[in-house]
Amino acid sequence: MESSSSSLSIVVEIPGMLRVYEDGTVERLLDKGSVPPSSQLGNESREGVASKDVVIDPQTGVFVRLFLPPLEVTDGKQRVPVLVYFHGGGFCLGSAVWPGYHNHVCKLATEAKVICVSVEYRRAPEHRLPAAYDDCFGVLEWLNSQSEGAECVPIDPWLASHADFRNVVLAGDSAGGNIVHQMGILASERNWDGLRLQGAILVHPTFGGKEPIGREVGQQVEGRFKELPDSIWGMVLPAGADKDHPFLNPIGPLSPALSTLPYGRMLVFVAEKDLLADRGIMYYEALKKAGKDADLVITEGEGHVFHLDKPKSEKTFAILKRISNFIHSSSSDDSKNPSHNISV
Repeated sequence: MESSSSSLSIVVEIPGMLRVYEDGTVERLLDKGSVPPSSQLGNESREGVASKDVVIDPQTGVFVRLFLPPLEVTDGKQRVPVLVYFHGGGFCLGSAVWPGYHNHVCKLATEAKVICVSVEYRRAPEHRLPAAYDDCFGVLEWLNSQSEGAECVPIDPWLASHADFRNVVLAGDSAGGNIVHQMGILASERNWDGLRLQGAILVHPTFGGKEPIGREVGQQVEGRFKELPDSIWGMVLPAGADKDHPFLNPIGPLSPALSTLPYGRMLVFVAEKDLLADRGIMYYEALKKAGKDADLVITEGEGHVFHLDKPKSEKTFAILKRISNFIHSSSSDDSKNPSHNISV
């Protein structure tokens, strides 16, 4: 439940973003509004990209926003890769229908010529982790059922006509980057017949740990999250969990081995002035040590999820282009470029 009450005590507050009151009500201060899909606007598309919402679970309210870019269709069934996108917001904020995320994913669909599946999952503190993971993994299960044409599931015509289910890439920023990692852990125990996770893209992923490192110990940072108080993890993580819990620390003492991740290739973005940059770099280094095919891209002079605040900047376009190249390249293509640490 979301509301505010001046008569109630605030038990948790993230300044300018969120308040939780003593009776459990939640006030989200960072309200970015919403953008309807083109299907609710007389199919008026943005930049030629059509969009629509599909409910995955009526009980939880989980849905996806599908984006279909203009395609050069000759036989009515041009197949393109599928990019599944998980929004950020510290697991407490953000939405697939926020203008920033809607526009960003729309641009990804245009730039990379892919079908995008943007996931609307349940948020904390009303729904602690692993609720968001369960919702997002449910979307992957739904996609697999779409690929198999399961009789018990309504088949989406866009996916049926244009999705290459053997070429699926997962991506997300901030908390969404964390979700990408966790989807890999969960998918490592699945053997889907129709769905193939070819790659993973983590943009400014939200990771942490009990021992502070790098920028977490006082270095000046910029962006949406200049600090992440411990109180946020107290309402996001399972009750009683600390910051070395595998949900937050992917390379902690209790975390599954990174070598089990099923992704053929991985791409990690960090921003120089982001509080979380050192965690992202540490994660990349751990991936390499585990023998994973991974690249690291460092954006100089920018803060956390700057691409949402500066959608028209050259550095944002560089991220879009790098993601498109990643989706459409193969491991052999990447091996031609020996540099795995790229600054933009």
